[in-house]
Amino acid sequence: MKKLNSWFKVCAVVLFAFVLVSGCKKHEEVYSPEKETTLINTWVKTMMNTNNIIDSTSTGLHYIITKVGTGATVTAGNTVTLKYTGKFVDGTVFDSSASFSYVHKASDQRMISGFEEGIEKLSMGGSGIFLIPSAQAYGTGGYSTIPPYTPLVFNIEITDIK
Repeated sequence: MKKLNSWFKVCAVVLFAFVLVSGCKKHEEVYSPEKETTLINTWVKTMMNTNNIIDSTSTGLHYIITKVGTGATVTAGNTVTLKYTGKFVDGTVFDSSASFSYVHKASDQRMISGFEEGIEKLSMGGSGIFLIPSAQAYGTGGYSTIPPYTPLVFNIEITDIK
């Protein structure tokens, strides 16, 4: 009976460790340029099938204006306050902020170029969904929990422009 209790304890500890470690893992999807293209095309088709109007830029940014703002548009040098949620195309959230302020296109900022390009499509009070290809995000190297060749989806709402 003692051996059986010890065996259960070991199994419980191993199971607990496995759950703890698996819950702490970063997003481990492995992307390639080909897989990224497939993910982007699938996302665009899915959004079009739900009656969204998708626009694209020459850089590969795809965007949907979900609410047209009523104020000024974002331009270089503006201090912009916004709400955002950053996700992988599978819906997994990797970053979010209820209030984030920064100086748009300031030389000391480290915003990804797709984010900078995207918010220029919005005006005060407006919001949108942006699919940013890896070339406009973290590219071939990735960053932190974001693997290389990862397209990113941002939901953004502009709450103030100064």
